[in-house]
Amino acid sequence: MSTSHHGRYHARWSASSTAANWTCAGRMAMVSIAPDEKDNIYAAQGTAAHEISEKALRGNKDCSQFLGDIMKIGDFEIEITEELVYSAQTYVDYVVEQYDPTAGCHLFLEERYSLEQLDPPFEAGGTCDAIILNPNTGVLEVIDFKNGRGIVDVNENKQTRTYALMALLNAPKKLADSINYIKVTIIQPRAYHKDGFIRSETFHIAELIEWTSELMKAMNRSKLALDAFELINGSRTLFDEWADKALTTGQCSFCPAYGICPKQRIEALAVAPKDAKDWFEDITLETPPMISNSVPVLSPEELAHILDGLDMLEDWIKSVRGAAHAMAESGITIPGYLLVEKIGHRKWAADEEKIIYDLKNKIKLSDDQIFQKKLSSPAQIEKIIGSKRKEEIKNMYQSPITGTNLVSEKKTTRSAAQAKKQSYFETVKD
Repeated sequence: MSTSHHGRYHARWSASSTAANWTCAGRMAMVSIAPDEKDNIYAAQGTAAHEISEKALRGNKDCSQFLGDIMKIGDFEIEITEELVYSAQTYVDYVVEQYDPTAGCHLFLEERYSLEQLDPPFEAGGTCDAIILNPNTGVLEVIDFKNGRGIVDVNENKQTRTYALMALLNAPKKLADSINYIKVTIIQPRAYHKDGFIRSETFHIAELIEWTSELMKAMNRSKLALDAFELINGSRTLFDEWADKALTTGQCSFCPAYGICPKQRIEALAVAPKDAKDWFEDITLETPPMISNSVPVLSPEELAHILDGLDMLEDWIKSVRGAAHAMAESGITIPGYLLVEKIGHRKWAADEEKIIYDLKNKIKLSDDQIFQKKLSSPAQIEKIIGSKRKEEIKNMYQSPITGTNLVSEKKTTRSAAQAKKQSYFETVKD
């Protein structure tokens, strides 16, 4: 078994950071001074989904065996829910379907590769979920499993192209020489997309070779920006000049330096009222501005414009809070703020057997009062009967619609839901 997903080492230029570093030459320099990233529950859930899918692929190909298990991922204890099982199983089923050893296919699971052969200016590499290499068809397929809900575009995806390049460079020469086409596949079972949750792109190997030249140029831009950053030597004037030239927004979602990035602050505050903007820009101001919480009557077009800006501002605010918290936990004093302990949910202070005994004999409670009984979920029943029989209960459950969300068209490919007003009245036909 390979190293656990959570504990793996990441190269300075990782495949997953290629798109962000490519867009923003100064990103690597900013990351070097950013607070250490804190684990979050969504990343931990994704790690858990990858863990069980890898175990299933190396074993009996059934993820439901892990349903209900608790996995320790960083600071979190992740329960393997039916949603995580479904997500992981979708990926496992696809890999099993594509991999045919009788047809000469070679499967590489969770292999760590590097770009050392290209002599990059940084250590560059990464671990791909699955690589299937078929010398008979001349196709190398990169399969990337995404458990999150944020849409990932498969076309010209820089992360998967980096994986393909690494796999090609590190494959046995005889196998590498047989490859004519690259196929990259994104599997996102929890994300709605017009092209489905399994999406692929296929292109000739010549396109990958041409793309490699652009990758090296992007790496060299980052190296130049990093070298210039090291000459700033604490000068705020030089830093501002460097930031203006080296930093570019556009691939900032998971950047560790998001909360301290001057370019991100400028763009976020562009949508804020003038009083608020002045407050954030001038640290000598002592009293925060009073901003009215009454919303004037706005047209749909005005609301759309404001909502677009609020998304950016809210993301920035959350990242700033995260950066400040990480600094405080590292021992840096934030004037006027202090760390306080979070109190979690109450837990029994002894083992289960002792608690049950005391509740029965000291508190005088019955079994009905101590234990909660409820019908098992569809996923729990599937675990009992096995994945081969899951079709037998397919018509016994449903996935109910529980309401609506207002989301940007840019962030979803789902069809529009019917508005409440429309649902109350039938359309009158002439």
